[in-house]
Amino acid sequence: MLISDIPVGGPISIEISIDNVSYEMPSSVVASKNGYILIAPFTSKGAVIDFSSYKDILFNLYTIDPSTQNRVVWKNINIETIGYKASDFSSAYYKISTNVFASIASECDRRFNQRISTEASGSITLNSDNEIIPVTLIDVCNKGLSFSINNKTAPDYNNIYITFSDIANGKQFNFHFKCVIIRSQISGERCICGCVVPAPSREYLTYVFLKKIEYRINASKEQEQQNALKDAAYVASQSIDNTSSGFHSHISSKSR
Repeated sequence: MLISDIPVGGPISIEISIDNVSYEMPSSVVASKNGYILIAPFTSKGAVIDFSSYKDILFNLYTIDPSTQNRVVWKNINIETIGYKASDFSSAYYKISTNVFASIASECDRRFNQRISTEASGSITLNSDNEIIPVTLIDVCNKGLSFSINNKTAPDYNNIYITFSDIANGKQFNFHFKCVIIRSQISGERCICGCVVPAPSREYLTYVFLKKIEYRINASKEQEQQNALKDAAYVASQSIDNTSSGFHSHISSKSR
């Protein structure tokens, strides 16, 4: 099966891999051409995310082969943003191309959903009333999130709405959506709640992706700083050793 064999409207998932950590973003085919397909782009505040500015990212594409019903994958696809006229209006789309045939995907291709730490402030509201309860986010991933809340105001049931704002890689995001609490744990005077996001929006998935990019950049900078400190410590120790050696040589020559 070639990538251009995916029919228009066919559901697909784009897997974005960064340092062996991945997650999938659902989409569908807008147009199918000879050797490539077009899909709707991922956006943030109405602006298309251009992946060409990010380095060392791999993209895989998954879909269901209509003839065999097998889940198939094209690995390391090419993705670029182009302008295209569809449905009588022009817009930006992702052009996805590859020269290889699809291979059958296994569940082991699905990697762990990395959670990214955050200390964003937010609030939750319950279905039963309009009371607003402050919370602090702990971490987020493409399928869920966790937050901490005062023990005295912890919700008694699972369905809630969460509202929070955060900055990811320099972009501002504001959210209000439904969550389902699947676990809770007392920690001192706080209660930690883990949630599933039943229908993550494209905006939320973009936010999580950019948080991963931000984390990777910060981790890389921290590693560079640690390496620089190690190098400086080594140079300093060598300088001390050389000075000490020269001092002892001077003493020895005086003794003779």
